[in-house]
Formats: sequence, C-alpha cells, structure tokens
Amino acid sequence: MPLTELKMPPFKPQKELIIGWNTFRKGLNLLLRETEIDGSELVQATNLLLIGSGVPTKRWGSQTFYLSSPTGNGRAVIYTKKVNGTIEILSMTDLGILTKQSGASFTNITGTSWASGYNLEGTQLGGNVYLVNGNREIVRYDFTSLIGFPTLALPTALTASNISGVTGLTTWSWRVTAVSKVGETLGATPVSLASLPQFLTQTMVSINWTGISAASGDLRGYNIYRVSPGDEAFVGGVDDITTRFDDFGSNPPDPFRVVPTADTTGGPKAKYILRYQDRIILAGIDGEPSKVFISGSYPNHERFDWFAGGGYILIEPDAGQDVTGLGIHQEKLVVFKENSVWQVNLDNITFGSFSILNPSYKLLTASQGCSSHRSIVPVENDLMFSNRRGIYILRYEPQLLNVLNANEISAKIKPFFDALSNSDLTSASGAYIDKKYVLSFPTSKYTISFDRERLAFMGPWTTPFGINQWARYVDSDGIERWLAMDSDDMYVTEFRKTLTDDKGTAFRTILRTKKEDFSDWTLFKTINEIYMLFRNVVGSVTVNIYLEQRSGTTITAKSFTVTSTVGVSGFGTDIFGLFKFGDSENDAAITSDELPKKSFIYKTARTFQIELSTTAKTANYELLGIKAIAISQSRGNSPSSWVA
Repeated sequence: MPLTELKMPPFKPQKELIIGWNTFRKGLNLLLRETEIDGSELVQATNLLLIGSGVPTKRWGSQTFYLSSPTGNGRAVIYTKKVNGTIEILSMTDLGILTKQSGASFTNITGTSWASGYNLEGTQLGGNVYLVNGNREIVRYDFTSLIGFPTLALPTALTASNISGVTGLTTWSWRVTAVSKVGETLGATPVSLASLPQFLTQTMVSINWTGISAASGDLRGYNIYRVSPGDEAFVGGVDDITTRFDDFGSNPPDPFRVVPTADTTGGPKAKYILRYQDRIILAGIDGEPSKVFISGSYPNHERFDWFAGGGYILIEPDAGQDVTGLGIHQEKLVVFKENSVWQVNLDNITFGSFSILNPSYKLLTASQGCSSHRSIVPVENDLMFSNRRGIYILRYEPQLLNVLNANEISAKIKPFFDALSNSDLTSASGAYIDKKYVLSFPTSKYTISFDRERLAFMGPWTTPFGINQWARYVDSDGIERWLAMDSDDMYVTEFRKTLTDDKGTAFRTILRTKKEDFSDWTLFKTINEIYMLFRNVVGSVTVNIYLEQRSGTTITAKSFTVTSTVGVSGFGTDIFGLFKFGDSENDAAITSDELPKKSFIYKTARTFQIELSTTAKTANYELLGIKAIAISQSRGNSPSSWVA
C-alpha cells in the first residue's frame, strides 16, 4: 500500500473538566461519603458559621462577663428585669451559691439555702422571680432576698360515721389532706367504715378531723379522697375553717386527682418551671414523674390549689416515662416526656360563681420526645428541641392540614450525635442566636449550630469551657447580649460577633470541602489549576490541597498561606472572570476587599479536596468560591490493582 494511502487514527483531544462551588449554603454533611455530598456542602466546618449567600466565616468569640462565684462550677444563668427596668443576671454554681451581677463581680443572694450539684431554673411573673432546682421547694426572689413557702402539718384524728344508718357488706375508707397556697400535704392516716352499701348514694357518711394550726393565709382548705375497693380518688374539698365533709356518694370521683405521694405545701420540688398565660407551670417532681402543676392566673400565680384556679394534671400516668421538659408553641402549652410530646389545654368548669381548672391533654407524637429541658427553644413560629437521636422541630404541617408534628432535622449530622455521651445528651442547652439555633453539650465542650435561614448545620464550636445554660437579653443601650454559664469554672461568659477568640484563647477554624471526583470516580484526572476567591481576609489562612493518588493514598499536593497584606493578591496576566491571576500563590496589587488565589497542581489524582484553617486569635476570612480545572485521562491508565 502506498504511503499516501495510510490512514492515521483520528486524534482525540483530552477532555477538559471544570468544577466550581460558589456557595456553601448547605453546610455540614457527615452522613454521606465525602465524595457523595454536594459541592455546596462541607465535610468539616469547625468553629465556622455561614453568612450572606452561604459564605463560611469564623464563629463568634467570647469574653468574661463577670465572676459568678469564688468557687465552684457554673450551673445556671438567668436574665431578670425589675419593674424599674434595672437588669439583674442571676447565676448559680454546683456548690449551690446563688449570686447576682454587681458590676464586674457578684453579690451573694441570701434568705434560703441551695443544695450543691443541681441545676437552677427560673421565670419572672408579678414583679418576682420564681426559682426551682428539683431538690428543694419553689422559692420566690423579690430582688432582695430568697423567700420560701411554709409547709403544713397533716390533719389528724379522722373519724367516719354512718349518718343515715343504711348498711351493707362493703368497707369504704377516706383520707384528708391539707392544702396550702402552693401545694398539698400527704394524706392523713385513713379512716375506714365497714358495713356500708356497695353504692354510697344510698347513704350519707360524715368525715370529721382535727384541723391544723397555720399562719393566716397559709392554709387554704382540705381535700377529701374516697377509697373504694381497688381505687382512690378525689371527691371534694372544704375551706380552711371547716373540718367536716359529708359524703352522699353523689360526687363523682376524679381518677386524675389522687392523694399526693409527696408533700408540696412548701411548693413542689420541681426541676422545670415555665411562665404560661400569667401562670406558673412546674414539672419534673421526684416521685411524681407524670405530674404537671399549674398555678392560678395572676395575681393568684403563687397558688397551685383548686380554690385559686390552679391544680395539676397527670400526663399519661403509669406509662413509665418521666416529664422531661416544658415549652410553648404558638400560645399552646407543650409537655415533653422521654419518648413523646403532649399538648395541654387549660380549660375551666364553672360552678355558679366559681371557676375550676379542668386541664386536658392530647398526644402530638409518640415517636420521639426530649432528653434535655434546656434544649427546648422557641424559634419564630416553631419549637426546637433535642433528644438522644438528634434535633427536632415542632411545627404545623401545611401538607397535613396543619397538624402539629415533630420532625427530625439533624440527619446530616447523625454521626456527630452518635458520638456524644449520655451526659451530653441529657444536659444539652439551646438558644436562638442571630437566626441560628445553637445547641451546647457541656461535657464534650461542643456547640453545634443550625442556620435557620439556610437550613444548614455548621460546627462544632470548640470552646475551652463547657456551656451549661444560655441566656439572652437586650441591654439598656438596645444591644442584644448572649450569655453562657461556664460548666467548668465560675464565670458567666458573653458571646459577641465582634470577638475573635474565647476569653483571650485562640481557637482553630477548619473548613474541609467534599472530595471532588468530577462526577466520575472511575476516571483519573490531571488536576491542573485550582482557584479560590476570598473576602475580608484577616491575618493568615493556611490552605492544604489533598489528592487521592493512583495508589489509593492521599497526599498533600500543596500547602500555602493566604495573608491579609493590604493591597496585594494573586493577580497577573491570566484571566479568571474579571480578575487577573499571576504566578501560583504569589501576590500582586489589588484594590478591592476580594482576594483571588490560584494554585498550580499538575498532578494525577482520582479526587481532590481543599482544607482551610486559621489558628491566630484575630485571623479570619470569608470563602466566596472555588474553581478547579483538570484534564481527563484514559481509563486504560487505571491502576493495575483495579483489575480482577
């Protein structure tokens, strides 16, 4: 064949591959493999948050707000405000020392004692602050001292007599309790009466007892409970000067009101407290795991007795779940248990001139509950909380005819939750800061943030101190302040967006992108150039570019720093959009706050990944975008280890 007739195979140019990420608004994704996540997601986002269109930047720093106590570790921080507008910040350590802010230091609050090792919760109503810690009775703070409520003795010498004389073969019993303005005693020693009819409507039994001695206003009355065979329930009450109750059998027993198992006349020993519709709501009482106490409406908010429009409700009693928290969702009272969520309605029944509280409840969800009361935070029109599985949001579902439902939102960070200890999960504390739900875990000293605007997670924040509780307030200058109670020292700490370290200690930020394979994991590429666009760079940013080689190992292909040298950047003769780039990682004059950088790689890899980090106190940056250019290679160049 003549040479001229030889046919050469057609030339197939190598394909240019271009990938670019102009936003990271989807935030952290720990659920999927690093090559599977979206380019707008991140593998790591330590000590970062999102701004603008999804731009990563350094999280808020912190500073000491005031010394809470000379000894102990922080347990609580509570914002209060006097009638005259003066703000007081209350705090308590694990040694039971309760203090209030006084300048840059503290003043101890006296009047009662607190056991060590307990959290403190509080709410403000009627010009006073009401405090509980689960170990002692509710306490009133009048901005001067702490005031407890007196306890009452039990009624004594109960007798029962058959007034009508109608007899039968049944034995009935009765118990009487004394009622204070905040609670109720245990039941007195029961009195029994034999030879009564099976149905008490056929007769009349008179119950008598010796009344108790109490200061004026402390005793509100007595409650009477009837004991039928296998059952015990409330049948009536009398005022504080009456020591007789005639039981005609006509009063239907209330099965949801039974003799208390704990004396609450000095106030319930509640773990949780909430202000709701000018009432005080209490829950988390040892020995009463399903009971929720409800006060009367202001000005009867210190009274939990039925005579004042208060009372209690048992939420799914004997189901084996404790009440674990209280919240409010769009003016509705919400009660959380370990594996369920309930809505409580505070209805009333009117008898003549008297109005008696008749609370009821309904199940919202039986698939998840709350593991930490402090994680419950109103977020605009929704309610957010956490449990052992993740973070949930309680909201109306328009697609389900506005049914109130709880949905998990933390699937993308499930590995993070799986690694937390039980101590972290049951002591998590939340807040809603700058359109972000932040959740702190005091044992691990982590804080995770959920960006409400971008529906994305970032973090964790790593702090040198654990956070036991958050408190928000607006100061007299109209500045929103966010306070955190340190869990492992005696300081109240303030977080601000203008701060760049944690009480003088630098923290490291780490951003790591996905492992980019250019949508084809079987194809090896020559990674030629990587562009990065920064804004507002302060200090020095370390850039590491990682490549996964043919051998399967990951190497650091490039490592360099991006600095905040005023008026310089990586400009030169090459065009990238409207910017001119020069030699790789070199500087040239610029005039804007945007800082482009270009890195030459020219190495073969299956994937590439970029990591940015800062370590200095003041170092910061905003990452606007990343672009990479590569050349595809033949699949025939795959490593021999791939061949079966």
